[in-house]
Amino acid sequence: MTDSELAANDPSSLLTLSVETSGTQGFLALRQNGVTLIEHELEHARRRHAQTLISEIQATLLRFQFRPRDVGRIAVSIGPGSFTGLRVGVVFAKTFAFATGCQLVPVDTLAVVAQAAPADISEVMAVADAQREELFVGHYRRDSNGLWQRVTTIRIQSNAAWFADIEARASTTFAVTGPGLVKIRDQVPAAVQVLPEELWSPRAAHVAELSDRCPPLTSTDAISELEPFYLRKSAAEEKRDASQQLA
Repeated sequence: MTDSELAANDPSSLLTLSVETSGTQGFLALRQNGVTLIEHELEHARRRHAQTLISEIQATLLRFQFRPRDVGRIAVSIGPGSFTGLRVGVVFAKTFAFATGCQLVPVDTLAVVAQAAPADISEVMAVADAQREELFVGHYRRDSNGLWQRVTTIRIQSNAAWFADIEARASTTFAVTGPGLVKIRDQVPAAVQVLPEELWSPRAAHVAELSDRCPPLTSTDAISELEPFYLRKSAAEEKRDASQQLA
C-alpha cells in the first residue's frame, strides 16, 4: 500500500503539524498514529509574525529528527478569533503546504475548544470574544460515537441574549467554555456549568486530533483561496467602508 493509500484509509497515520494562533495564547503540536508527540506554547513574537514561526517549527521537528517534508499534513485553527492571530496561522499553514506539498486541513476553532470538554459533558457552547459586548458562539453535541458535531452555524450573539439562552439549557451534561468567558465569567447564570478555566483556550493538540476527521483541501486553488473565518469585518475595515460610503 502506498503512503497516499495509507493516509486515505487512516489519516492519523500521517505526521501532522498543527498550529493554533487564534487568541492571546498560541500553540504548535506534532501528532502521529493517534499520539500527540509534543505540544508547546509559542513565544509572543511568533504569534504575530508568520515568518518567525519557521525557526520554532524547525526546532520542534529537529527534536524528533523529522524534516519539513516528513510532515504529511498541516492543520490550522481558522477562527473565529483574533484577526491578526488567525491571519498569521493561516498564512503560515498555506506557505508550509505549498513549500512541502503536504495536505492542509482547516479546523473550526470553537470545535477545538469543545474538544477539551470531559467525557461526561454531552453538549457545550463554546464562545470567543467578539468585542462590543458580543460573542462568537459555537454549539456542539456529541454523536453516538462520542464525537462533537456542530448543532447550528457559528453565530454572533449579544452577551445578554447568550446568558438567557444558556440558562434555559442548564443541565448536568451541558456546559459552557471558551476564551470569551474571560470577561464575563462572573455574569454566567449560577445554574449553568462552566468548565475549568484551563480548558477555555484552544490548543494545537486538539487541532491535530480534529484534523483526523476533517477533509483536507485537495487543490492548489483551494489552498490559495483559504481565508480565516472572521465572521465579520474588523473595526478598521468597517471604518474604511463607512468612509467610502460617505465619500
